[in-house]
Amino acid sequence: MSRCSSKSPSRAFTLIELLVVVAIIAILAGLLLPGLASARSKAQRAACASNLHQLGLAIQMYADDNRGSFPETTHETGQTNRSWIHTMASYLGNTDRSRLCPVDPRRQARLTNQASSYIPNEYVVVDLRSGFGQVIESFRNLNTLKNPSETMTVFEVKDSADSVSAYNDHTHSRNWSKGWAAVIDDIQPDRHRSGPAAPDHSRGLANYLYACGHVLPLQAKSLKERLERGENFARPPD
Repeated sequence: MSRCSSKSPSRAFTLIELLVVVAIIAILAGLLLPGLASARSKAQRAACASNLHQLGLAIQMYADDNRGSFPETTHETGQTNRSWIHTMASYLGNTDRSRLCPVDPRRQARLTNQASSYIPNEYVVVDLRSGFGQVIESFRNLNTLKNPSETMTVFEVKDSADSVSAYNDHTHSRNWSKGWAAVIDDIQPDRHRSGPAAPDHSRGLANYLYACGHVLPLQAKSLKERLERGENFARPPD
């Protein structure tokens, strides 16, 4: 009888070998998962930056059609349908997509309430007026800004439940000189982070839109340090 026709007896894994295989798989998973999570986080941050870029283009087009003026907010009009994000609807291909950040935990509530994950800088959308209504300070005209590349126009809004109203459509950044607590009462400087938030939201970063149209990711820690040095980073350069 030919040896070639005979079958070798099958050999099963021993318990030790099986445990070794399981351990190897666990190690590989441990090595790969952080990388996958990091890649996903970067993709979401890029999608958020893309939204802000689209909003920046819309602001530019709106300004071109309105003698350089930035869009209105409910601060002046008191009407939610005049909120900046809806004023620019005709300049955006998909307003609902552009106004919501993919990692905003309140995006569904904002969608329902006609709000946005992004919030304009008070300096560029609200004039400072005296008690008699006279304009004391204005940065509302894009054409007269002295340094658009250093003027922040739109931030990522804070996560808290009271931020989902359509009336919450501008910061109070003239008050940010009071301290970091005033900043995080308006915006979410650590929207893009790994792990839980720091108590003061200074660990992580967020995207920022500038008047010239570019979008930059900035670390919350660096912005806090600038504020502690006496610089209100939201104020346009004079």
